Amino acid sequence: MKKTLLNIAFAVTTISLSSFTSFAQSGKSSGVNSQSLCTADFAYSVDNYGMVTFRPVSTDPNLYYNWEFGDGGTSGSMVPQHLFLNGSYKACLNVFDGNQCNAYLCQTVNVNTNSNPCTPIFIALQSLSQINSFSFALYNNCATSAVSYAWSFGDGSSAAGVNPIHTYTATGIYNVCASAYDSLGNVITWCDNVVVPVVLGVNENTVAKISVYPNPAKDNITINNLIGNENIQLSTVDGRVVNQIVNSDSQNLTMEVNELPNGVYIMMVNGNKVCTQEKVIINK
Repeated sequence: MKKTLLNIAFAVTTISLSSFTSFAQSGKSSGVNSQSLCTADFAYSVDNYGMVTFRPVSTDPNLYYNWEFGDGGTSGSMVPQHLFLNGSYKACLNVFDGNQCNAYLCQTVNVNTNSNPCTPIFIALQSLSQINSFSFALYNNCATSAVSYAWSFGDGSSAAGVNPIHTYTATGIYNVCASAYDSLGNVITWCDNVVVPVVLGVNENTVAKISVYPNPAKDNITINNLIGNENIQLSTVDGRVVNQIVNSDSQNLTMEVNELPNGVYIMMVNGNKVCTQEKVIINK
């Protein structure tokens, strides 16, 4: 009988903060909290898998943040996360408010991890229309060595495949595990917690929810039932922003995707009253 090698990698993170770089204050802007500096200085931390979290010194909801990660990826979030391959990158931040505050700074970000490239690290994407339903996407699909995948959703349910979808029936915290198998029967497993805050009842399903269609999409994606003041980003599963719309007061918006390649993307909607995301498939 063949022995199976079992390696289990848990989501244990080692943090390494960069030192703050001194940067001259370029003035305070009107509308910006007096305690906030108009500076683009930032720190960053790297986990064991190459995921980098960026934290700006100036944190004010009245400021705008434009990040360039040095590998083609960008973000408009205040505290973004971005997955890097091993290497050195020139990451830059532009902080502005459209008035007096406009600061720009770049730092070198060094990423050097010893993570197994076939560890099935995943993210759980909460559905926009059904908040107890999650789709799961792998950061790396181990295409060169993994031949199959098995998922355990922490509630007694399981599935196979690269990108499963699972709907929970009760509120709680679930330990989800993904296992990647190679042709020799070896398996590497990675686990993380998924939080299910609310399970929708029959009456709640009648309330208007943000919807994204068509999905799969070909040329355009329409986002319905918006409230206003949302930032809408479309990203690849590794965190690279490929399109972005800022909504002021519209209820419906259309995002062009006709120039994007086929694949799986993440639609994220952030606003004062909503913060949610959903998997989007582009198939032309």
